[in-house]
Amino acid sequence: MRLLKQTLALTACGLQSIPSRFGTSLVTVIGIMTVVGVLLSLLSMGEGIQSWETGQARADRAVVLSRGATGSFGSRITREEVTILSHESGVRKGMDGAPLVSASSTLGVDVVTKANERGTLYVDGITNRLVYPEIHLLVGHWPKPGLDELAVSRLAQTLDEGVQLGDRVRLHGLDWTIVGVFEDAKGAFEQSVLADGETVLSAFGADAYQQVIVMLDSPADFVRFKQAVLADPSLKVDVYTEVASREAAFKRMRRLLDFVSYFIGTLMGLGAVGAALSSLYASVDTRGRQIATLRALGFGVVPVLASVLIEGMLLALSAAIVGALIAWLVFNGRVINAESSTFPLAVTPHIVFISIIWALGIGLIGGLLPAIRAARLPVAFAMQDR
Repeated sequence: MRLLKQTLALTACGLQSIPSRFGTSLVTVIGIMTVVGVLLSLLSMGEGIQSWETGQARADRAVVLSRGATGSFGSRITREEVTILSHESGVRKGMDGAPLVSASSTLGVDVVTKANERGTLYVDGITNRLVYPEIHLLVGHWPKPGLDELAVSRLAQTLDEGVQLGDRVRLHGLDWTIVGVFEDAKGAFEQSVLADGETVLSAFGADAYQQVIVMLDSPADFVRFKQAVLADPSLKVDVYTEVASREAAFKRMRRLLDFVSYFIGTLMGLGAVGAALSSLYASVDTRGRQIATLRALGFGVVPVLASVLIEGMLLALSAAIVGALIAWLVFNGRVINAESSTFPLAVTPHIVFISIIWALGIGLIGGLLPAIRAARLPVAFAMQDR
């Protein structure tokens, strides 16, 4: 209890001396605040793309890719395989008794954004929209089989040029007309235009799809469906849950974004540590006589050491809170385009917590050497007139 009281008293004295070294303290706060803001803005990219791509993933949907494929772009599933998959155990039937199975093919199209930058819009040819109940038509009608028609997402309309209702998009030498606008809130199709699956295959001279999405009777039927598919010798495919498939597709990008975030955060953190060192050394120098007097009155080394460290961490905490608030106001929900993917940034409590811990670490490291100096400062030397 005595150590705690001494530590609190010394910490209070240190905080009261901040106005006398306002400049160095402000530099520390701004430095740490900047580190937190930049770190959060970068980490929010990884959080955003993961929540965007997996937010609408369902436990009762399975994804089928050709055996050995790591993603849809390296997969090939024939029409015959699609038919076989439609009759496997565990596949849900629609109101009309037809299997809720959708084969799809995806290709990227270069577009110009409304910010006059190059972007990518994905054309998804799907055979059964009922597999995606989260997609809602807002205006117009869905593309009809056999016609070169497209439905564009509402988000793509707000970001890209030339994709308004009635516009014509040039694909593979053919003009496709945009006949509908849909919404897929927080879903992967928000950066897409949809077309009829068979029409896309015919237009591009392809004879196979890239993946198959299967709606199951229930999430518990996934294991039964997978076992039935893998046991069928006529199928050479792999089966994944939709969540696992989407997470695997964006794992590489997430790792890259997180690496860049922490690398830049570390470099900036080193600069902030320097600022913290300067501020807390100034605190020790300003309070040298005060510390010596308190030591002479019986204050121990541990309270002196702890008080300087606490002061540094309190400065870091205040800076982190302000930096996190600014980052949330500026970046949260802002839609960007990165690596040909469009998604909103997400400043989540998880990465805010990480950034605050990062800031406290900066404060702790920056306060360590000044704290040791304060604790080891000879009483006779500190009491000298300077």
